[in-house]
Amino acid sequence: MVQQTSDYWQKRQEQTFLSGEKTVNDYYQSLKKSFEQANKEIQQVIYLFYAKYADNNGVSFTKAQTLLDKQEIGELKDFIERVNETMGEYDQELTNMSIKARITRYEALKKQIDATLQKLYAVDYEHNGKSMLKELYTNTYYQNWYSTDVYTGFHFQFAQVEPISVETLINYPFNGANYSDRLWKQKDFLQQQLNESITTMLVQGKNPATLKGEFAKKFQSREYDAYRLLHTDGSFIIEQGTLAAYKESGVEKYQNLATLDMKTSDMCREIDGSIYLVAEAVTGINYPPFHAFCRTTTTPRYEDVDYSKSTRVARDEEGKVYKVPADMTYKEWHDKYIGSNPEMLSAEKKTKNYTSDKKLHSKYKSILGSDVPKSLDEFQNLKYNNTAQWEVLKDNFAKTNRFNKLVEKSANLKIKGQVIKELNRIDLSDFEFSDLHINTDRKHNVTKKMAQSYIDNAIAAYSRWNGKVRVYVSENGCSVINLEDKKVSTAYKSIEYDEKFKKLLEVMSNDKMSNN
Repeated sequence: MVQQTSDYWQKRQEQTFLSGEKTVNDYYQSLKKSFEQANKEIQQVIYLFYAKYADNNGVSFTKAQTLLDKQEIGELKDFIERVNETMGEYDQELTNMSIKARITRYEALKKQIDATLQKLYAVDYEHNGKSMLKELYTNTYYQNWYSTDVYTGFHFQFAQVEPISVETLINYPFNGANYSDRLWKQKDFLQQQLNESITTMLVQGKNPATLKGEFAKKFQSREYDAYRLLHTDGSFIIEQGTLAAYKESGVEKYQNLATLDMKTSDMCREIDGSIYLVAEAVTGINYPPFHAFCRTTTTPRYEDVDYSKSTRVARDEEGKVYKVPADMTYKEWHDKYIGSNPEMLSAEKKTKNYTSDKKLHSKYKSILGSDVPKSLDEFQNLKYNNTAQWEVLKDNFAKTNRFNKLVEKSANLKIKGQVIKELNRIDLSDFEFSDLHINTDRKHNVTKKMAQSYIDNAIAAYSRWNGKVRVYVSENGCSVINLEDKKVSTAYKSIEYDEKFKKLLEVMSNDKMSNN
């Protein structure tokens, strides 16, 4: 053999995987443009609808229910025919496009939107996407063929790629549903969202210009769905092309090779370095991809090769490459290079939790404003490198969030008094307890100790009578304190709560509010 180490195969497989990723990304960029174009076309259809039927008050939902006249039905048929002609160039055609003699303006508008989306998903997404996946499989298969020839020093007689076999792979539901099923499900969801927005526009009598930003967000979300699907299915096709090449060249065993960096999933960390028989490879179980955006690949494992002096590639937090022993597993690499380095552990947490921290940062800013670090990087540095300040910020967020919700709910329920942000729980030791009024007159059967517990466990407190009176509300009961006279004016159990306090407890419980 040309080389007796794993270095060759690791380098070749990484090149093959990166080449495949580039193919997917290049196609995705063109698909993004198609999504943007479809969005523009649908917005144009809506504008024309509005311009045609609007009066001084816009277009009401009732007015949109008017039946099309003969000329308008002809115009709708022409629109559908033009879309069909475009799709026909790719052996595609619109479905569910029969036009009844009685069809409303609103139904016609939805037909036009459906036709535009069908063209996007059938031609640009399904047809062109499948062509890309077929190309991806073929390139991967032949690249592995070439790599095997170079490695062994002689030429293997490989079987040619069978188009039917590739089509079967693309249609295989390796992740619960196949490529086509998933993309059409995405289309139906997008169509439903757009129709709901249009219905709301008509019911509320809004101008279609209000839909521009809303539609842009909906299309961007579906673009991300497409990105996720293409990378997941693309990884599947790449690895299936590799597996087919293994079988053709007589490779009996393969080794899973995860990326040695901080982005690698827990699942791939565990499976890194594992060796299996090629004949027993099962996608998602012992053969990649194991999840969406999976970067784990494989290399052949030969019995007659000494791997002791071989190396594999690892990446630091900046993506720079360095080499480690080939037989070093992810766990061993992590223990040596990450686990013993606080800075690297912090960097790993920032990488691993990037998406959730981005949402959390946005949430904190919406509640605390300028009290939150401006950038996500500063926010993560605080979270992972400054425990004391992070706990202060968390506590401030919990209290402020709780306070804002209490103010809103109390106003909705018309509860008297101003909500107190800091509960300032009072110690009743030096306070008079109005036992005669509370238990003899009102028969609440509450002790001073119970009144104290209501304060200690209060979920809300209200200031009344210009701050002279404070009302504490807990799940077990309520205490009303006269601060000026230092007296417990009244206290009663939660079974005596009126509907306002009962609803407050229900709402606060559902919101899982803090008992600070």
